[in-house]
This record gives sequence, C-alpha cells and structure tokens, in this order.
Amino acid sequence: MVYQVRLLKGILEPHRSRYQLQNAEAVTRLGWKLLLLYFLSFIVFAVEGYFGVGSESFSKEITKMDASEFEMGKLLIMGGNIIAGLFYPTIYLFLSSLFFWIVIDIPYIKLVIVQMIIFGLQLLEKVFLIPILVLMDIGNDANPFSLGVISQYFLRSDYFIHFFSEITIFQFLIIALQYFYLKEFSERNNYLVLLMIVLFYLATWFVKAFLAYIQVGVFV
Repeated sequence: MVYQVRLLKGILEPHRSRYQLQNAEAVTRLGWKLLLLYFLSFIVFAVEGYFGVGSESFSKEITKMDASEFEMGKLLIMGGNIIAGLFYPTIYLFLSSLFFWIVIDIPYIKLVIVQMIIFGLQLLEKVFLIPILVLMDIGNDANPFSLGVISQYFLRSDYFIHFFSEITIFQFLIIALQYFYLKEFSERNNYLVLLMIVLFYLATWFVKAFLAYIQVGVFV
C-alpha cells in the first residue's frame, strides 16, 4: 500500500489515515508537505510577532523605555518569532520523532508523518487563537481555553502561570490524537506509550514557560 501524506485527512479522518499509514509500504507527497508546514509555520509565527502575541512580558516594560528602545524591542520580537517559525518545526517534527523512536520503537518515517499531522493541529490552534487574543486584547496567560486564567487565582509565580497557560483544550486534543496513532504502531504497553507522550508535552510546556518567563531579560 502506498500512503499519500494528507495532513487534514490525518486530522479529520484519523481511523482511515492510521490504518493506511500502519499498512503502508511506501510514502508519497512527503517532501512538499514538509515544505508546506515550514511555510505555514513561518507565516503564523510572523503574524504572531506582528501583533505582539506572546510578548506580554515585554509590553509591561514599555513605560521604562524610550522610543528607540521600544522600536528595537519590537523588531527583536518580530525577528525572534520568524526564527522560531523556522526552528520550531525542526524540533517538533524530527527531534521529537527521534525521542519517540528511541523510547517506543516505531519506524522513524511513520513517526515523522504522525508529527506532521499533529503539528498541523498545533498551527490550527495558533490560527484560531490569534484573532481571539488580539481582538480581546489579552495575552497567552489569559487564554480562555487554557488553565492560565484559573492558575492566576491560586499562584503568584509568573513562571508557573506561564506553564499552566500552555495547557489548553487543544493540547489535550493533540495528546489524544497522538496517542490514537502511536498506540497502534508500537508493540509496547499502551500505558507506556501514553506516559512518554505526556512526558514529552510536559517538557515542551516547561520549556515554553521558561522562554516566556525570561523574555523581558532577553529583549530589554
């Protein structure tokens, strides 16, 4: 069976996509779908940078800056987002696939394809949230679809508020979809597969929270 990489089909028709990928002997349309994901990631991250999404920590320092420092800060944020838009897919698609390949022993190419499907869902989350955050003039920490809002009532640590703001309804859906794919591709215990997936996302949330926490120190 030849598997054609179709990202939306992988999200909307997971049962059929998983069956075809599980039994695939060859894969087509992989290269240009990778290029498409990189291009879309570049656009989405650039739009986030343009509207200042995720730069709330920097915004708090505006009153302490003169005009030149403020403009320089905006340029640095925009540039950082553009670089992230190209760098993040590499980590998410290839390094994470390497991690899962080591711990749950699934063919690497199939892991990359699953990560491409999941990464498409990650981008859809960003596309959905950008207009909401911009129009409501709120930051990621006040994302109504995350635990960040609730955490602010119980926590005083900015770091852990950033951490809980990364845990959204979409992230639970992403974890569930990834588990749906990987549990059938691996001969390992299903609980081990789920544990590895959860640990991976916990690590990414901690890293993202750390990057958000140090943003002021980096850009000011």
